[in-house]
Amino acid sequence: MSGVTFKHPEYVKNLPLWEQVDDACKGQKAVKDRRETYLPRNNPQDKSPEASSFYDAYLQRAVFYGVTGKTLGSLVGAAFATDPTFKFPKELEHFERNANGAGISLYQLSQSVLRHILKHYRCALYVDFPDVGPSRNRAEEKAKQAYPMVHLLSSKAVINWDTVTVGNQVKLNLVVIEESVSERGKDGFSIESKKQYRVLRLEDGGSGEFVYTIEVYTKSKEGVYVGGGRKIPTDYNGDPWSYIPFTFVGAVDNSAQIDNAPLLELADINLAHYRDSADFQESVYYTGQPQYYASGVDWNWFNEAKKRSIYVGAKVMLPLPQGGAIGIAQVDANTLAREAMKDKWQQMKEMGARLVENGSATKTATEADNDDAIQHSVLSLCVVNTNEAVNMALRWSAKFVMPDVGKLTKDDSFFEISQEFSKQGYLADLSRQLFESAVQGYSSFKSWWEYNQSGMFPKQTYEDEQANVDIEKEGRLDLTGE
Repeated sequence: MSGVTFKHPEYVKNLPLWEQVDDACKGQKAVKDRRETYLPRNNPQDKSPEASSFYDAYLQRAVFYGVTGKTLGSLVGAAFATDPTFKFPKELEHFERNANGAGISLYQLSQSVLRHILKHYRCALYVDFPDVGPSRNRAEEKAKQAYPMVHLLSSKAVINWDTVTVGNQVKLNLVVIEESVSERGKDGFSIESKKQYRVLRLEDGGSGEFVYTIEVYTKSKEGVYVGGGRKIPTDYNGDPWSYIPFTFVGAVDNSAQIDNAPLLELADINLAHYRDSADFQESVYYTGQPQYYASGVDWNWFNEAKKRSIYVGAKVMLPLPQGGAIGIAQVDANTLAREAMKDKWQQMKEMGARLVENGSATKTATEADNDDAIQHSVLSLCVVNTNEAVNMALRWSAKFVMPDVGKLTKDDSFFEISQEFSKQGYLADLSRQLFESAVQGYSSFKSWWEYNQSGMFPKQTYEDEQANVDIEKEGRLDLTGE
């Protein structure tokens, strides 16, 4: 389909893979609801009611183990084993409680970013500001209730994009976002959802200058999506933007390129294990029950026995004709499907571990010469890219509410998810060393106290620690952290 609803070829190619990982993460119900998509029929050409009933029973007995979803939760939990470092100017203090306009803090938003990257390879962050005029002072700004917001967009929401080279820089010049807008029905209770498309453009304003514009497309009465007019956002100083405040966040880098999601291979094996489970459970159902049989008897004896009822067990006697015998036939265990399940289970365990184990990453010549260079894992790369994108969004947000963003330093505005994916825990020897260092005046009692309270070594600059030492030497010890 042409027009604003056009979907990028890479989007169309990857959408089924994203949906597959989503279903695997949601669990058994989502997987079974897709029926033949993940569990094919044994005889797809047979459309009879009997074949349909057979498949329904086959589907019901299958078991899907939610390995992919649990792995996703574990990875995110590992990344947030320690609280992220977050510094912000007072103009962005609302990010602590409401970063996206829906009551989600920047901390929670970053968790969702990491989830999306692991599931889909990428997502996006987009910063916007209410359509209000520039404010003359902070009081006027607060009175307008106008705050910059950071919106997390899933890979499914960004349906089209394009880039342009400006000088020696590649910039996004088109982003099409599919949005769902809910409206209360006429009865006052029901909800009606409508689609609209938000188009972000970088347009040539002439003389080599580019201007960022926004236009929202809604469906007309004729069923055609039409634009509602372009708007030109401006920063705090009233100047238009020369780029789109939007960035992709990826598992490898934050470019517009798409690759396989970190959890895709695990989801593939998880679904293959599910199919083996269906075959195994089917085998158990049909061959797991023992079958009694009688030999050396004729139909006359059988019919007479049926009239009297046939009882089998240790406390009853079953009369048989001369030369007759009774026995139990039981099929030998069919271990083929079971062994296939075990193999895939081991593969899933190895894949889940590989997502957090140390691995090689591209290094510069200087880093390669350093034997202690940090090795990256899939999870750590996702965390690094998330940190970079969030910090970029913070600077864009500041540009809406501050006159000179260029003066901001890492001490003013900074967000970082730790790459230490497990808490070290309290170490008595380290606590003793910190205390002895504090007694000698080389470190602060404040750091020793914080370590004893949290089991984590305080994150602060050398200058901050030196200031604590000086304060304590002057007798102004402060353990409150205020």
